[in-house]
Amino acid sequence: MTAMGTKPENLDVVSDEDLLADQPMSRLDLLQLAFWGCLLIAVAAASVAIAWPEAVGGTGPVLLISMAAGGMVFLLWVLKGAGRRLGLFPHKGAAAEAVNAVTPRFGWIDSLDEAVLVADQGGAPLAANEPYRELTRIALSGQQDSAGPVTVDRIFSASPGLAAPVFRLSKAAKACEARREVLPAMTIGSDSLPVQYEVSVAPLPRSRVVWRLRRISGVEAATGASDMKALYVEDAPLGFFAAKPDGTITYANNWLREHIGLPETAKNIRLDDIMRPEFVKMLARDKKSGAPGRANIMIRTRDGVEMPVQTITTWSGKGADAQGRTVVVANSQSQLAGEDRFLAASASRPARPDGDPMFDDAPFGAVRLEGNSVEAAIILDANKALLEMAEGRSAPGTQFSDLFVDEGTGEDSLASKLVDAIDKPVGLKLSGDEPKSVNVFVTLDNVGQPSVAYIIDMTEQKELELRLAQGEKMQAIGQLAGGVAHDFNNVLTGIMLNNDELMTRHPVGDPSYENLKSIHEFSVRAKDLVHMLLAYARQQTFKREVFNVTDFLSEFGILLRQILDERIEFDTLHGRNLPYIKADKNQLETAIINLVTNARDAMLLSGQSGGKLTIRTSRATGEDAHKHGFNYVEDGEYLLVEVIDNGHGIPSNILDKIFQPFFTTKDVGVGTGLGLATVYGIIKQSEGYVCPISKVGKGTTFQIYLPALKADEVPMPEIVGPEDEAVDHRPVDISGRGRILLVEDEKGVRDIAVMHLISRGYEVESAQDGEEALEILQEESGAFDLVISDVVMPGMDGPTLIREAKEYLGDARVIFISGYAERDLAKKLDDDREVSFLPKPFSVRQLAERVKQQLGTRKEREAA
Repeated sequence: MTAMGTKPENLDVVSDEDLLADQPMSRLDLLQLAFWGCLLIAVAAASVAIAWPEAVGGTGPVLLISMAAGGMVFLLWVLKGAGRRLGLFPHKGAAAEAVNAVTPRFGWIDSLDEAVLVADQGGAPLAANEPYRELTRIALSGQQDSAGPVTVDRIFSASPGLAAPVFRLSKAAKACEARREVLPAMTIGSDSLPVQYEVSVAPLPRSRVVWRLRRISGVEAATGASDMKALYVEDAPLGFFAAKPDGTITYANNWLREHIGLPETAKNIRLDDIMRPEFVKMLARDKKSGAPGRANIMIRTRDGVEMPVQTITTWSGKGADAQGRTVVVANSQSQLAGEDRFLAASASRPARPDGDPMFDDAPFGAVRLEGNSVEAAIILDANKALLEMAEGRSAPGTQFSDLFVDEGTGEDSLASKLVDAIDKPVGLKLSGDEPKSVNVFVTLDNVGQPSVAYIIDMTEQKELELRLAQGEKMQAIGQLAGGVAHDFNNVLTGIMLNNDELMTRHPVGDPSYENLKSIHEFSVRAKDLVHMLLAYARQQTFKREVFNVTDFLSEFGILLRQILDERIEFDTLHGRNLPYIKADKNQLETAIINLVTNARDAMLLSGQSGGKLTIRTSRATGEDAHKHGFNYVEDGEYLLVEVIDNGHGIPSNILDKIFQPFFTTKDVGVGTGLGLATVYGIIKQSEGYVCPISKVGKGTTFQIYLPALKADEVPMPEIVGPEDEAVDHRPVDISGRGRILLVEDEKGVRDIAVMHLISRGYEVESAQDGEEALEILQEESGAFDLVISDVVMPGMDGPTLIREAKEYLGDARVIFISGYAERDLAKKLDDDREVSFLPKPFSVRQLAERVKQQLGTRKEREAA
């Protein structure tokens, strides 16, 4: 059989017509010479008759000419034309024999066991062997034109599902291309026996095409097909195989072959070739009882990878004639509706005498249909899984389309989607109290009417897809927020530094002082806004420490009472044996304040006269979160902090949007919409989870899960933030001496910072990027006392600069400045050098104090 897309072997196919056409002509054709001689005599006789009419009379020329012409035609007919084959006096049937003699014959096709048809490019039959003529008689039994060969599409016209592959083959024939197709199982003849064919087409010389039809043996014996229901096993959206007691696989359907990697022509495949011996025993354990046996096994693919599946096996017959039939379902598919539902739907039970275990015990919905169209089909029978899935609404006699929710109009209507579900899965909503997302797959019978439909529950998978999309969306928003905050930090640093310079030139009493003071206040508000964005993006500077949340909330509760209104009752409930946590106290305070403020507004702005707010702490585990539906919380020990109010609640349609930045339900001008976004970022950066529970009219509970520290963990505070908070004494004199290299890609920030440092007595040299700074350090090796560098710069960033310039720095100290929170900067340097971090935006005084602190520390060490 020629493979699809390849040219066939060169066959020396020569017909009788080709032989006659290829015979060389003799140099002297006596018949033609006699013809021209007779014609010359006839012309001469006619000329004599015309010249002497009195010798022959008036009709003489006409008779002479007619006799000469008739004699020549008769002579040619006998010697050159059909008369040569028929003879002068033909016998009965000689004409038919003569016609058959000139018809092209292809004797080589009679030597092939498979059905073969030779046709022209358009498909018109030219010759066929005996198997093809026999197939024609079976397929077209009772029709008048079934005696002679017919086109291939005429044989398969009774099966609508074969139209597409036959069309592709015909198209290849017209294009003189080779192609092979394996047709779906079908029924042929009055006995309606299921068969399957492999059909190939290949070009022949002189614009002819050979069609070869090879029957795939073993389909009926393997599947035990005796009616139309078994025909859908081959194209079912799950695996099926049949095996003998000795382990020989007699049949595997298309789904299983594709997943394992078996070719269609594979033979002598055994169970122990695709699974381990212990799994083979598990499939055979219910052979004597005949009841459906279920097992969780691993199937080995052709490349050696094992795939977990669940199987349902039934055995029929006894001894060597026994036959095992196994349904195979991939684990990801079988557990879509949850482990409990699968186990309940597939519990072992004796097979009904008139039942079909493959249908009744399938771990997905299956239904038999009757009707002229899918949208009008009536349910004949439904299996147990569908009855549970549809909550009993799939009883026999129900219209199939009533099982689903019609969510669209026009091309997206339910009827249109059901038609699209023929031979491919289509997503629909299964009606009920809580509509489920399902995939529907409909198959047709041999006359094109709906026969069987499969319904697979995809609810959990859809929820996971939505959750993943939401997580990716939140991550993208966080990256955007972090990028905006970083760029805005550079702008804000320049504004604050320039404003500080102007305020020194225009002190109190100057007409411009009030305007400059207003700019300073707006800058502080912008700085707080940037910190909130960085908190949401989980890029703010963190100073984590180990502490007991009971002591923390006891002290912090005094501040919370001042925030709340007198009409709100506030209470704090502490659990026992609470674990220690590691977090940034200031950031955790910000998160709780935002939650408390939202709860206060929910109880007062909604028209309520007051309410009750409770903060409750307890020890929890990941399983406690899973009970509330928060499956994304990882297993482990947690400290649970709950902020509970009895306000108006949050509607379910916006509950998944509350953590998005700038999303708010408050009036315009009331809040920035960053409160809950900041809470989300702070808790996530603390490696925790924030989970909202709300019901309209009942109130809202925010659960904060923070990882609990183990008893043997040593409380080591991890200080990553700016060090100005750890300094107890700030120097009054912020001027000094020393040589400084400032590396900053923002020109405005670089220029104003250089000016301020020079004005305070320092010798400053600047660079606009890491490459320029490295050249300066190479030229003046060991000449600088301090290097101030931005962390994120085009090209070479700050840590890379310090690492590359290690041998040129000498004893210079390093200060990193950035709008991002950079953790463990020292580890990136591959050096024991101490580094300091100053977050943007910063004021002139903060910059000067940090420089004085670093250079003063160095002088103290040198003096020691």
